[in-house]
Amino acid sequence: MFCMKKTGFILIFLANLGVIFTAWWLQSGSLLLSSQAGLFIALGRITGLVAVYLILWQLILIGRVRFLEQTFGFDRLSLWHHFNGFAAWTFIFLHPLFLIVGYGLNSQNTFLGQVANFLIAWELAPAFIAVMIFLITIVLSWGAIQKYLKYEVWYYIHLLTYLAIILAFGHQLKLGGDFQQKLFAAYWLVLYLEALCLLIPYRFIKPLYLFWRHEFYVDKVIKENDQTISVYLRGKNLEQFKFQPGQFAIFRFLSFNLIGEAHPFSFSQAFNGQELRITIKALGDYTTKLPAKLKVGTKVLIDGAHGIFTPQRTTNQKLAFIAGGVGITPLRALAESESKNGRDIVILYGATKTSDLIFKAELEKIAITNCRFTPVLSADESWLGEKGRIDKNKIISLIPDYAERDFYLCGPGPMMASLRASLKELRINSRYVYFEKFSL
Repeated sequence: MFCMKKTGFILIFLANLGVIFTAWWLQSGSLLLSSQAGLFIALGRITGLVAVYLILWQLILIGRVRFLEQTFGFDRLSLWHHFNGFAAWTFIFLHPLFLIVGYGLNSQNTFLGQVANFLIAWELAPAFIAVMIFLITIVLSWGAIQKYLKYEVWYYIHLLTYLAIILAFGHQLKLGGDFQQKLFAAYWLVLYLEALCLLIPYRFIKPLYLFWRHEFYVDKVIKENDQTISVYLRGKNLEQFKFQPGQFAIFRFLSFNLIGEAHPFSFSQAFNGQELRITIKALGDYTTKLPAKLKVGTKVLIDGAHGIFTPQRTTNQKLAFIAGGVGITPLRALAESESKNGRDIVILYGATKTSDLIFKAELEKIAITNCRFTPVLSADESWLGEKGRIDKNKIISLIPDYAERDFYLCGPGPMMASLRASLKELRINSRYVYFEKFSL
């Protein structure tokens, strides 16, 4: 079923791309061989059309559209959003470049002279501003630069892309040579409307509706260890706010010091209809200041639940959960739920030292039925249990029936990469290995 849905969405993407290229060919194809200027103008038109099409997909990919997210997974859509953004910017850059060269050859203008002509005579200043906004956004998305920026700076600069889309839209139907075909112009408007109809309800209206319906607020904040807190949330009609163990949501705490940012956190206990719990480790500026800034009674805007890191992905009765650090959070919820459902569960929990083990007492309680829980510490000389790192040999010794199990992995990126490599060496088919990176 999932494969059919994925294939269907990919065919929709390609079919629309086919319509765009066909309309461009019918209107501008003759320019390709007419002259050097005509070649550049034709290329400028198609790069502009493709750029806008990819930008619309950018909105959809990060729009938290439920049926897309449940088919591909939030992390996969985020990855595609990242690479699609670079592809879109390439076409955004080539679009004005080709047109400046093409129309410059036609009018025998210099490069800068044609730029001035576009800005003044063609009144394309808003379109050039849009290009600059996209340029700034893509530069700041490079990992080497992004790591030096505060998250809120990066986030709000990205919001400017909505302004860029509005600025760019104005000149398309008015000046675009391919929109002389009225049917194609109508089709283009439909593409915009479809993107907005997917983006606005899921990205903006749904979180506001959930807040109105449930009035989420912080009930208590519990310190799990020196770096980790658990936040308990309550509200109205929580029995109607459904989520699956293993899922996460995006939380915006509505206090003066925190309202400017929204971040994804996993639910760290299974659905109970009475309260929600998320568990947060200090890993950056925002999460470090939460223990001091987050107060009981703070209202919370919740966007979710998201993710397909859920038990519905497998029908196998035997499961293996392997966590590292705060990655135990979604697996704690999964273990609670699936042990009650009678599944045979093994949990390996990697940490540095004893004080880093979150939910140790809770997991030991869960392990009383249908579950084996084994902490593995890498740097604690006083620890009398399993030591070292969770690798191929640890899996063989601690999960002797590993070939009969499906695996759920959650932890730091390098750890998950290493575990996936180990499972591949053990000839565990990747179809039976589940993981998800919880990021915006």
